[in-house]
Amino acid sequence: MMRCPKCRAATRTRTSEELSPLTRRSYHQCQNMHCGHTFTTMTQYEKAINDTKPTFEINIPQAAFPRSHIGENQLDLTL
Repeated sequence: MMRCPKCRAATRTRTSEELSPLTRRSYHQCQNMHCGHTFTTMTQYEKAINDTKPTFEINIPQAAFPRSHIGENQLDLTL
């Protein structure tokens, strides 16, 4: 969870966008109604912790995952 950089209250991630396969920008809103600060953060892939090898014999269909796992259930934030 991100905290508000101004008042340190909890924030809610309103939406996010993929900038590249390894980078995502997220838009946050402070939950303190007296503050209401909005800001963005960047999440970026840094490094692999374990050395996994892809298994091409296993094919999991996309329909097996909930919509929230494939990015179709996010709120829109008009900027």
